[in-house]
Amino acid sequence: MRDFKLKNQFILATYIIILSFLLLNIKTVGNVLNTTLSILKPFIIGLAIAFLLNVPMKSFENRLIGKIVKKYNIKNSKIIIRIISLILTLITIGLLLSAFINLVIPQLVKSTSSLISSIPQDIDSLQSYITTYMSHINISDNLHHSLLSGVDKMSDFMIKTLNYFISNIVGITFSITSIITNLLLGFVIAIYMLLSKDKLIVQFKKVIYGLLSENMADKIMSIIRLGDVKFSKFIVGQCTDGIVMGSLCFIGMTIFNMPYAILISTLIGITDLIPIFGTFLGAALSALILFMIKPVTALYFIIMIVIIQQVEGNFIYPFIVGNSIGLSSFWILVPIIIGSSMFGVLGILIGVPLFSMIYTLCGGYINNKIKSKNINIQK
Repeated sequence: MRDFKLKNQFILATYIIILSFLLLNIKTVGNVLNTTLSILKPFIIGLAIAFLLNVPMKSFENRLIGKIVKKYNIKNSKIIIRIISLILTLITIGLLLSAFINLVIPQLVKSTSSLISSIPQDIDSLQSYITTYMSHINISDNLHHSLLSGVDKMSDFMIKTLNYFISNIVGITFSITSIITNLLLGFVIAIYMLLSKDKLIVQFKKVIYGLLSENMADKIMSIIRLGDVKFSKFIVGQCTDGIVMGSLCFIGMTIFNMPYAILISTLIGITDLIPIFGTFLGAALSALILFMIKPVTALYFIIMIVIIQQVEGNFIYPFIVGNSIGLSSFWILVPIIIGSSMFGVLGILIGVPLFSMIYTLCGGYINNKIKSKNINIQK
């Protein structure tokens, strides 16, 4: 008994010493972690790409290729199913990217170039509009000058931002090259991961079951499976919601003949990938663009996007995303607020499915406790 207590005290003392060392050398530890993450970046990106590609690949395996291959009783069917499903996944994503590059990108480049070239003219038009409007209403000169000053500051900010990008074009090019290199390496790693998925899973299970008790290992594997389901459903649901929101915005802008429909709809669709608040972010940026061209158009756009957002937030989002991850609109707000305050956009994207996991695990634990006590909470 005494030996057991001494052992526990020794372990506790060891933990305290290690923790104290880490806290006292927090800057050095941070630098080591940054260097390690930088080296492992292609593998982290590869893991993320593999997870994303695994979602459509599983659909091909279970719903199409698997049924066809098993029907004809082909040897080594598992390997064949995996290879064909991966090829079909890559072809599908390649076709979607090709369509996006050929149909949307040229319009985005055209709209962006037109927007940048027209900034000085739009600023002058906005100033003229404000001056004309102010001359027809009873308003103080101070407020009038404040509005014009605000427009000048906005113009200076946008011009300075453009000049910054132009002057730092070399650094930006190197950064983009580095990102592309890491993405390509990550893509290659992802392909190897997907082809060796079953083998890697077995190796991981060996480590877990070899180092931990069977009961603890079972619990960890159960949590990992739950995480796979939650994150997969969240990704599919969020992407679907972004496409729907961008499409509704494009249809609305086309009907009302608003400028830069493709550019703004793409912006709305991309920002909508951020749950709940993404639409407002995209709408604010889009309204700013339209306001520079014609303030009345910006007002109409805001009214339109509010109506679309209400439909999307109350009917589409809860149905597509909320049901898929098992969270109501209220509970989705919790990880968004906490995640955004701690890790920004990444915290939001990871926080929602992670919170869904915790919610499911806690719910199951509490329900089992209530069931074991034979309590009827409905009475």
